[in-house]
Amino acid sequence: MPSKKPKSEFLETDVLVIGAGLAGTFAAIKAKAAGAEKVLIVSKGKMGKDSCSTFAAGVFTLVLPDDDKEMLSKIYALDDNFGAGLYDEEWLDLWLDDLYDRALDLEKWGLKWHKTADGKFERKGMRGNQRAMFEGPQLMEVMAKQVKKSGVEVVGHTMITDLLTEGGKPGKPVVGAFGFDVRTGESRVFSARSTVLAAGPCGFKGRYACHKFQTGEAYAMAYRAGGILGQFENGQFLQLTAADFDTQGMNMFTSLGGKFINVKGERFMLEYDPELKDNSSLATVAQAMAMEVRAGRGPIFLDMTHFTPEDIKRLRSVLPIPATMLERAGCLVGDRIVKKIEWQPAIWGTTALGGGVVINLKGETSLPSLYGCGDAIARHLSKPSALPGAAITGAIAGKSAALNKNEKKPINKRQMKEVQSYAFIPLERKDGIEPDHLILKMQEALFPYDVTVIARHDRLYNALSEIERIRDEEIPLLYASDAHYLRLANEVRSMVLVAEMFLRSRLLREESRGSYIREDYPFTDNEGWLKNTRLVQDNGKMKFWLEDVPLETYRYKPGSDRILHKIFEVARRKGITWG
Repeated sequence: MPSKKPKSEFLETDVLVIGAGLAGTFAAIKAKAAGAEKVLIVSKGKMGKDSCSTFAAGVFTLVLPDDDKEMLSKIYALDDNFGAGLYDEEWLDLWLDDLYDRALDLEKWGLKWHKTADGKFERKGMRGNQRAMFEGPQLMEVMAKQVKKSGVEVVGHTMITDLLTEGGKPGKPVVGAFGFDVRTGESRVFSARSTVLAAGPCGFKGRYACHKFQTGEAYAMAYRAGGILGQFENGQFLQLTAADFDTQGMNMFTSLGGKFINVKGERFMLEYDPELKDNSSLATVAQAMAMEVRAGRGPIFLDMTHFTPEDIKRLRSVLPIPATMLERAGCLVGDRIVKKIEWQPAIWGTTALGGGVVINLKGETSLPSLYGCGDAIARHLSKPSALPGAAITGAIAGKSAALNKNEKKPINKRQMKEVQSYAFIPLERKDGIEPDHLILKMQEALFPYDVTVIARHDRLYNALSEIERIRDEEIPLLYASDAHYLRLANEVRSMVLVAEMFLRSRLLREESRGSYIREDYPFTDNEGWLKNTRLVQDNGKMKFWLEDVPLETYRYKPGSDRILHKIFEVARRKGITWG
C-alpha cells in the first residue's frame, strides 16, 4: 500500500501521448516521424495489451484506390446505417482518401493481411462495409514493436487523471498532465509542449468482452480542463454478444454469413434492413432485437451452423480468441458450428462511434496544444470510426502535435497539488464506499434496454436522477484501500461523469436518428435536428448548445422532411406498439 504522501516523478517531453491503443501508437509513431525530438506515450496498463484495440476482431473497413469514392460518400452521408444526414463531409472525404495509406503503413510495419491470389487485399461484406482481414490478435503487437523501433519512450501502468493548463486555469493551453502508477501509487507529473489525447473510450465496464479498462478518462480530463466535447447521444453504444458467455467478432460472424433469427426461426433482419440484412449496423440489429422481444418473439439467436469448414478455417485464423470462446462454450466442434447461439445486445459505450472531444481536421481541440484522436474524439454517425478511424486520426494528431510551435510553459504548482489531492482523496479515507458498489449502481441506472436501446423521456430522466444522486451523495465517499482500488475509484468518477454526458445529450435530442431512437419522438426530423450537440464545463455545470450541420457546403444534402424512423416503421407494419 502506498504511503499517504506518495512519491512524485517529474517527466518532460516534446509530445505527450495519453493512451496506447491503435490511435495513440499511430500518433506517437507519426509525431516522431514528423520531427518531434522526444515523444512519450503513457499507457494505463502495458502497452500493446490493455487497449480495446488489442482485442479488436481482425477486420478493418477498407477503401481501395479504385473503389467508387463518390458512391461511398453518398452512402455514408445519407444512409440511416451510416450518416443518417448527420455527418461531416470534410472528415468523410479525408477518411476515404487516407484509409488505404494507413493500411499500407500497418503492412509495412508487419501486419499480415489476408490477400487474394493476385496479392490484393481480400475483403468481405457489402455496400460500404467492405472489410479487409488480418491474422489474429497481432495488431497491437505490431504497433508496440513499431513504437519502440521509432524511438518513442513508453511509460506503462500509469493512469492519467487530469490535464494541466497554463496558469492552472480552465480553457487555457495544455502544458502537461498528472497521473499515478496503478501498482505503487507513485505520482507522475508530465510536462509537454504538445499533448495528444487518445485515452478513449468509455464502456462502463459492461459485459462485452475485453473492454473493462476503457472508462472515459479522456472525456473527464478534457471536461475538467475546459475543453469542448459533443455528440454523446449518438454512436453505436451497443455491441452484440452471446447471452451465456463472452465473445467478440460480430463483423466477422456476419461477414461470413451469420444470420439472426427469432424464437420462431424467422430472419427478422430481412424486414428491418432489406438491403444490408444481418450486415446492418450493430445499433440497428440491437433495436430490431428489442422490438422482436417486445413482440414476444424472443429470445434471439445467431445461426452460424451453415458455416463451411473453409469458413471455420478463416474464423480460426482471423479470430483465434473468439474461436476459443466458442469452443469452450461447446458451440464450435472441429470444423463446424454445432448449434444456434442465443444472442443479445451489450453496452459498448462510446467505442468505435460516439461522443468525445471536438477536433478539427488537424486534430486540434478547443484547448491550444491539445490534440485528440481515436475513441477520445467526437465521431459523427458516418466515418471515421473504429480501427480505421483510430489509424487516420492518430496519424493526423501525431503529426500536428509534432509541428506545434507553441513554447513549453511551466506547470502551475497550485493546480498540480489540487489534481493530486483530488486523485488521492479515496486513498486518504479510513473507510467509505468501495468502487465496485458504485459501478453496479451506475450500471443498474444506465444499462436497461429502455434507456439505452429504445429510450423515452421519463426513463432517461429517472436514470439521470440516479446518476446525479450517485455523483452528489456517493462519489464523495469513495474509498480505496490500495493503488489498485485508487485506479478503480478514479475510473468510477470518470464513468459517472460520462453517464451524465450521455443521458443529458439524449434528453436534449428530441428525435430518433440512426443509432438513437426514442418512443416519444419516433420521427427523424431533418428540418429541426440536423444539428450537433456540444457541451463544456461552465462554473462547475454542464453547459449544452447546438450547432447546425453546414449543409450549404455539402455535396449530398438530406431532405428537409420528417420521416418515421425505420425501426418504428417496421414495428408499425408488424403490429408492435410503442409510446
